[in-house]
Amino acid sequence: MITLGILGKFGALFSTIPDPVVGGVFCCMFGMITAVGISNLQYVDLNSVRNLFIIGFAFLMGFAVPDYFQKNDNAIDTGVVEIDQILTVLLKTSMAVGGILSVILDNLVPGTPEERGLIQWQGIKPKEKDGTAMRDLKVYDLPFGIGNSWKISKFLPFMPYYPEETSEREEEPVALQEYRSTTDGGNKTS
Repeated sequence: MITLGILGKFGALFSTIPDPVVGGVFCCMFGMITAVGISNLQYVDLNSVRNLFIIGFAFLMGFAVPDYFQKNDNAIDTGVVEIDQILTVLLKTSMAVGGILSVILDNLVPGTPEERGLIQWQGIKPKEKDGTAMRDLKVYDLPFGIGNSWKISKFLPFMPYYPEETSEREEEPVALQEYRSTTDGGNKTS
């Protein structure tokens, strides 16, 4: 599309598309983007007050903060014009504000691994004998294998991380093992 946009004839061809058609395509495209984003919450406990607060606060701030910066162009004044422009563009983008706030709050507000949906996500095995699960998980990978084998990926919530399997038998997810080791599985031994 970038190459086609550089050539004037292709740009002229795309400019002939009527505005209602472009509007319909945008409605479908952004509707799908929103639905895919919400489907990522399928394993999160949506009966938890913690999770409802994080989702609601991120949505509200995703609408309110960009509206504020649309009405107040000179709200940020750091003294460096480039930094002011970068921050203003980021804070005028609803998805950026909501996404950044939800990632920060999800990592700061205490919650159990079950409540956060980590147990279920860790339970998805990247290697199945028929190859289906691995193929499905490749959708979330970054290009060029970034994030699959790097150990730092485990600590960054936006990067996929697949721990290496030690045996062929079915094991508990890593997050569940960590949770059991920190809480002693709910059993107190004396």
